[in-house]
Amino acid sequence: MSSTLGKEKDSKEKDPKAGPPGKEREKEAKALASFGKDGGKEAKTKGKDAKEGKKDGGGAPPAVAFSVDNTIKRPNPAPGTRKKSSNAEVIKELNKCREENSMRLDLSKRSIQMLPTSIKELTQLAELYLYSNKLQSLPAEVGCLAGLVTLALSENSLTSLPDSLDSLKKLRMLDLRHNKLREIPAVVYRVTSLTTLYLRFNRITAVEKDIHKLSKLTMLSIRENKIKQLPAEI
Repeated sequence: MSSTLGKEKDSKEKDPKAGPPGKEREKEAKALASFGKDGGKEAKTKGKDAKEGKKDGGGAPPAVAFSVDNTIKRPNPAPGTRKKSSNAEVIKELNKCREENSMRLDLSKRSIQMLPTSIKELTQLAELYLYSNKLQSLPAEVGCLAGLVTLALSENSLTSLPDSLDSLKKLRMLDLRHNKLREIPAVVYRVTSLTTLYLRFNRITAVEKDIHKLSKLTMLSIRENKIKQLPAEI
């Protein structure tokens, strides 16, 4: 009796038809399908790692992916830092110009907001270039540059000029383009040695009758302003 029961039990375990219920088969099928996909991905990953020369970490847990930004971000300088640096550079250039007795000084694109008064010591200067700075005015000491022939002040924020400018008896070229002048400064009409006067791209609304005093002018550029009428004296 016991042998018969044992045979029946063995036959049930070996019978291929006697599988798990339908729901359990579906679960197993899904599990196998998922395993197959994961296995494929893992195989591809391992193959890629092998090509790139990556070593197996010996079963260590996967590391968290992250990126490194190699760009060094420097903090913005404290307020006033740039100005101090710019002034230091300007003073250095002035000293160098004085020591070398140079007749030409180029201080363009230095973010200069105020020209040092020590500029008056450079009496040998014939050319002074101050393009593309942040000048709103000039110190009266500029009038001490008696030998100045060229004064280039384009691309600043000038709204006026010092009266001492009429001391520049040798000045021939004055460039005031791209500033914030609402009128031609009165002192300009007194610099009778001028041959070239650039006033383009300002906010000038009128040209005064005193323009006739600049009898040596061969170039007068006043386009891109708000001038509606020119005086007959021109």
